[in-house]
Amino acid sequence: HIVKADGTHVTVYVDKQFNVVGVESGPAGRAGGNEKALTGDTASRVRSAALAKTGGGTVERVETDADGHAAYEAHIVKADGTHVTVYVDKQFNVVGVESGPAGRAGGNEKALTGDTASRVRSAALAKTGGGTVERVETDADGHAAYEAHIVKADGTHVTVYVDKQFDVVGVDTGPA
Repeated sequence: HIVKADGTHVTVYVDKQFNVVGVESGPAGRAGGNEKALTGDTASRVRSAALAKTGGGTVERVETDADGHAAYEAHIVKADGTHVTVYVDKQFNVVGVESGPAGRAGGNEKALTGDTASRVRSAALAKTGGGTVERVETDADGHAAYEAHIVKADGTHVTVYVDKQFDVVGVDTGPA
């Protein structure tokens, strides 16, 4: 993930041979165009519908869909690393699914799932006082066992480092 000087987020997907296989970009805050992060009951219902459709995984974010597929979309990383966007209508019915390349986590980092993902997410949100969790993954850079990437309400990007006992051991703050 790269944040350009103008706040635009760019994700470059590479295969195991480090060939670029895709590029995705969007404005600051990660939601693309006019997409807005979902909160509260709507976020919970979209998350539940999407996870039921994919059979589980780690929800990176849920947001409105500005591309015309549906009212909402959920971005999920499945256990095998596959990225899935699940489109959900206003009645919380799944109306479409798109799969993308695996490997969104950087380097040797692996997306967290299950209880570990929940505990890392909870510890990180407690430390930041809230926000939208983009992803939780192992930390290959040596800061800690795990890391959580969060966008706070003001657009600030925060990486929270969590040890194997689920204690926060560090925080890095990036630009809004």
